Amino acid sequence: MKNMPRWLWGAAEGLALLAVCLLIGCRPAPPEILAFDATPAQISAGESATLRWVVKGAHSVDIDQGIGKAAAVGNGQVSPATTIAYTLTAANTAGTASKSVVIVVNAAPLPPPDSTAPVITNVSASSETEMSAVVSWSTDEPASSQVEYGRTVDYGSITALDEQLVTSHIVGLESLEPRTFYHFRVKSRDQAGNEALSGDYTFATTAPKSPYVLELLSSEWGRRVEGHPMFETSVLFITGTVRNASHASVRGMACTMQCWSGETLVKSEVRVYPSHILQGYHFDFDIHTADDPAVDNVTVEFTDSLGHEISLIVE
Repeated sequence: MKNMPRWLWGAAEGLALLAVCLLIGCRPAPPEILAFDATPAQISAGESATLRWVVKGAHSVDIDQGIGKAAAVGNGQVSPATTIAYTLTAANTAGTASKSVVIVVNAAPLPPPDSTAPVITNVSASSETEMSAVVSWSTDEPASSQVEYGRTVDYGSITALDEQLVTSHIVGLESLEPRTFYHFRVKSRDQAGNEALSGDYTFATTAPKSPYVLELLSSEWGRRVEGHPMFETSVLFITGTVRNASHASVRGMACTMQCWSGETLVKSEVRVYPSHILQGYHFDFDIHTADDPAVDNVTVEFTDSLGHEISLIVE
């Protein structure tokens, strides 16, 4: 070896250097993350952002926070609930590379304040008894319930506020006067405090019921001419016969002739009959009033001496 020619030593050194160079040149380079970003980088709660990435020379690509394995080039939407960092890791036999992006999540903006009052519809009232009534209405959003009422448009009475927020409203009115005309309006307030007030409506309580019962055997209404030939006048009339179907004598009663135009009461005429009507006996009535061409129907009702309405059986 000591006597090896110089040229052989040089050849050996060259071969060794070539082997090292070949070894270094064949070793793969680590992966490169050319791009990894989030758009937008700031969102509000409930919104989404898009992750985009480009990786070169990787055998595997993974993104944390539950995303998992990914292609070398890709994108995907994420909707984090809070501020969070996403980390992409690329790997090959030469090593790994990683990069992180942070998405900042801000609190969702508050909705604008509610300044719209409920819309009130379908207002109605029905008389349950001579001293009570039920008022109902609807609103387009949950709201409270309250009713103002009275004999005039000044009202004067108001129900207790029902704070339960509903869309179908029912309010009872108690301690009313029998056979009385009432005005009312309804009020509803939503959760934000916006209050709606309806227009004016009306209802009438019924007359107290009498213990007596009459059976209507016949009735007829029409127009006729009355008076002296030189002073004739046209009148509306209603005549008929009733039978006392009660278990006692009717001690006097009043007959009320009601003249209607469609569903509108045009006028009425009352005639009082003070005589007693024995149980089972028949009674003839005949009531007339000045003619009105607008009248297209005439009805009759009966009340006892206390003004209570007598039930009428119509066969």
